[in-house]
Amino acid sequence: MERTHERILEAMRANLGEGLPEAIPLLAEKAPGLLLEHGRSWTFAMPEKGVLDERTRTLILLGIALATGSASCVKAMAYRAKNLGIPKEALLETLKIARQAQANAVLGHATPLLEVL
Repeated sequence: MERTHERILEAMRANLGEGLPEAIPLLAEKAPGLLLEHGRSWTFAMPEKGVLDERTRTLILLGIALATGSASCVKAMAYRAKNLGIPKEALLETLKIARQAQANAVLGHATPLLEVL
């Protein structure tokens, strides 16, 4: 079956439901080729038969979205996690890990400051 931007948008709506970022339907309308590339990249990064299971991949993506401040991706992955039945405790642990990653980044960026103290 040929991949089209319409099919990708349909799959994303089914997968993310109310978590679908607002930019995605606009992208389908304004730059369908870019949506096709985004869908191809998603399949590459989140393969159905990858080494990691779907829940683990979702939690990793959620943690990265939290750490990078991507509110629309956090919403999308939170919705996906809910649909996958990922327990609250796993979501909170992911939040804690993302918070720690950001704290580590701040300390890592502090080297020039610490060197002049």
